[in-house]
Amino acid sequence: MLCKNCGKELPIAGKFCPYCGATVEQEGVNDETAVFTTLPDELNGPIDLSAFDAAMKDAHPASGDGAATQDGVTTGDPLAATDPHIPAPGDLPPVETPPVRRTAGTNAAPRTTYFGTPDPDDRPYRKPSKGKKAAVIVVVVLIIAALIGGGVWFFLSRQPDESLTLAEQYMARGDFDKALEYYTAARDEASDPTSIDATIQLLRDYQAAQDYVDNGQYTEAVAALKQLQNRVTDPNSALYTAVADLLTQAQTGQADTEFSSDLSRAQEYLSNSQYDQCAAMLDTLDADDTLTEDQRSQVDSLREQLTQAQESAQRQEETQQQQSEQKATFSSRIDQLEQNDLQIASASTAEDELAMTASSFEQWDMLLSEMYDYLSTVLNADQYEAEQASFQQWVKERDDGAANAASEASDDTAAQLASYSFRQSYTKARCYKLLDMM
Repeated sequence: MLCKNCGKELPIAGKFCPYCGATVEQEGVNDETAVFTTLPDELNGPIDLSAFDAAMKDAHPASGDGAATQDGVTTGDPLAATDPHIPAPGDLPPVETPPVRRTAGTNAAPRTTYFGTPDPDDRPYRKPSKGKKAAVIVVVVLIIAALIGGGVWFFLSRQPDESLTLAEQYMARGDFDKALEYYTAARDEASDPTSIDATIQLLRDYQAAQDYVDNGQYTEAVAALKQLQNRVTDPNSALYTAVADLLTQAQTGQADTEFSSDLSRAQEYLSNSQYDQCAAMLDTLDADDTLTEDQRSQVDSLREQLTQAQESAQRQEETQQQQSEQKATFSSRIDQLEQNDLQIASASTAEDELAMTASSFEQWDMLLSEMYDYLSTVLNADQYEAEQASFQQWVKERDDGAANAASEASDDTAAQLASYSFRQSYTKARCYKLLDMM
């Protein structure tokens, strides 16, 4: 096809002339697609234009070879009379003839851009159609969506493995709280959580045993940890080591608790003067070879207290025995004096009654003195001092009462009898009071 403006040969699929820039109007050819056909065999090879040249010379004899011009336009050109825009032959640039492509071993004519199947290397750039653009966009969107979906799937499919990996790492470090957290996350996302559930249960049982230890429930902790130790199959794992350590701690705590309980019971026995029970408890504690040095020191200290208490109790028992014997002696003497006093009533004269009453008073007064001497060895210093103050007050009251009784008598014999009788009865009452104190 030739450009209507400059007359030069135009390539296919161009909207503008590459030589003059004029708009190219093509009929029967779409600007986005071009139809190529292959020349038939009889048209291959060079074209003979001699008949065309002869006809042109006959039509324009004055132009010769078509070189004559009229008004600057080549008259031999059949389009010169109709297209004034065709430049003069001298103004046109030389036309370069493209090299002829021939197949080896044949005399085939070169392929043109007008007819036949184009060479892929000679095809010009063609703008893609809107349908192709939409198809490309759809393909790109599908690829991006596939990549995003694949990434999400990969992340979700890998997350359980990552949670499980983190859980195992925390497990190896002995951070069982973090391990339980990630094991729980891995279980929620795993397709078969059976093995993970078993590990989670082990960790929860370990935490429960740890709570027992923290709360001082060592008996429950020891029982739970012994069962847990049998369920942990790997003796080299951090969990097995942690269970063993916690079991030792629980057993130590249990032993300490039992020791404290037994020691407190022994002290209670000692406080209640149950020396035999206290000694038996201390013997049991001494037989325990798991006691620490401090615990054994506590047992030895309590045993010393028990020994002192037993000795004191023995002394007190002996004292009580002596007091009982002495009290019995004083009681017997009081009974004897009471028997002697019965004879006073049988006196025939006032003089005999006075003599017998005076003798009875002296015997009661002597017994009272002996009883005070004995109390000085039984009572402590404060008790004896208080009793001495009371005794002095009592003596004054006795003497004042005897004087009042004598003042009321009619004669001297009656006065003496009244005085001795008052002191004898007053002293007798004091002896009974001291007897009750023994």
